[in-house]
Amino acid sequence: MEINIEISFIVNFALNFFILKLASLFLRKQLKLGFVSAFVASIIALLSPLITAVYLKIIIALLTCLFMLFLSFENKTFKEYLVCFLVIVLATFLFGGGCLAVESFTGQFPLFVVAIIGLTIYIIASSICRYQKRKNIIANFTHSVVFKDGGLELKEKAFLDSGNMLYDSVTKKPIILVTYDVFSQFYKDISFIKAWTKQTEGFDIKNGHYININGVGKGSRMLVFMIDEVIVDKDKKFKNVMLGLSFAGFDKSFGAKVLLHSELV
Repeated sequence: MEINIEISFIVNFALNFFILKLASLFLRKQLKLGFVSAFVASIIALLSPLITAVYLKIIIALLTCLFMLFLSFENKTFKEYLVCFLVIVLATFLFGGGCLAVESFTGQFPLFVVAIIGLTIYIIASSICRYQKRKNIIANFTHSVVFKDGGLELKEKAFLDSGNMLYDSVTKKPIILVTYDVFSQFYKDISFIKAWTKQTEGFDIKNGHYININGVGKGSRMLVFMIDEVIVDKDKKFKNVMLGLSFAGFDKSFGAKVLLHSELV
């Protein structure tokens, strides 16, 4: 019996901590005293079977959620408290529902399996939260751009990279980074291998030259070239803009083949 109580406490502690961590990710709030909150909530959970009235159990469960809320998160308005409380309650139901769903398929299982189910739910749910957060960040910093050069007009998605502080050492202009896919639209006769190995001598590249860089591709050289015009978000127009050919693979991280310079937004 003593062992069961200890295991039950450990499982409850783990689940309560997972609930708080998941709420922290969803709310984007710093978790404070998470271990203390989970510890006290676990003690309350162990004592709750002593209460037989269902309505009292529900009240105690809601009061426990409130306790975890006030101890673990800092809120300034009633709305923030309410949202935080609802998130903790929903996270609690998520973990409880997950255990009930597994139990409906497999029947009763040992207490340690509950912790495994809780950990699995936490990993999946937190991964979804992080993915959505990253997706929102990328969306907020994504812009539409139109490149114009001669008779060519090219539309692309661009990501505003605050870390892109590259300037052309010759023209002193800010540099927009592009992948080979974009570069090849301007210079179809330059193959990927020639561009990657910097064998571009003899090709007519508008104001094309190499610069030493310390950021993306540290310690190497980058081909930069000029195009006639860049239009950002349909209303910001820039003439004689410098583009830099990058092989850093940022398109896989940001979902865009263009990295804007902060000066051009």
